[in-house]
Amino acid sequence: MKGAKPIFIDKKSKKGVLMIHGFSSTPDEFKELAVYLAGKGFNVSAPLVAGHGTNPKDLIKTTPQDWVNSVKTAYSELKENSQNIFIIGNSFGSNLSLQIIKELENEPSAIITLGAPIFLRWHKLFICRLYSYGFLKRYYRKPPRLYKTDFTDMIDEVTYPKIPTKSLRQFFTFIKKQTRPNLKSIKIPALVVHSDTDPVVNPKSATYIYEHLGSDFKRIYWFRSKYHTATIDENRSELFNKIFDFIKEVKK
Repeated sequence: MKGAKPIFIDKKSKKGVLMIHGFSSTPDEFKELAVYLAGKGFNVSAPLVAGHGTNPKDLIKTTPQDWVNSVKTAYSELKENSQNIFIIGNSFGSNLSLQIIKELENEPSAIITLGAPIFLRWHKLFICRLYSYGFLKRYYRKPPRLYKTDFTDMIDEVTYPKIPTKSLRQFFTFIKKQTRPNLKSIKIPALVVHSDTDPVVNPKSATYIYEHLGSDFKRIYWFRSKYHTATIDENRSELFNKIFDFIKEVKK
């Protein structure tokens, strides 16, 4: 897919930022935030999660463990030249980030979640459809009001326009069996960010995450946005500044 390449910016710094994109998406959603944080002196890595950035058929061939392993590999590579690593996850990229923090026994310096899913809009109805006649469908096509057929939505986010139903079931199982029960084991500083009118993920997800995190140092920030992917909002500079302010607060 055009525009789906990983991002890596080496600032020869001891501090780094690992950015994990959302489910069915690509690092393209971080391109401006990556430049912003690199300008603040951070090494920046935004890898491509396994099965993403090529064709939806490739996603079918991967498992949640493949997704987690690709994030852990990117973390290890960034760790080679960064002593302190801050992790930013967008949407399901947050869930994958939380998982590796647990597996790394809270080694990273902090976590920033952007629109992390615990509950989707119309969550129960979606689950019902997915586990009933959804077994007869190979793919779930995203609403045409949001996505064009050339793998690009109306605001030029590089992402799959359809998702394998098998992968979607794995997505929901991961949230239920990994993310939700493991939140209490996350002890590092956390900033939970959510668009106040997120059209994809129910904003109550942010409240749930904030209340169940095991972190003593945690913040929640409601960003005024009509988009699920807040990093492409017209007022994204406000969000970028908030993220940087949080990182500075953690470093004190």
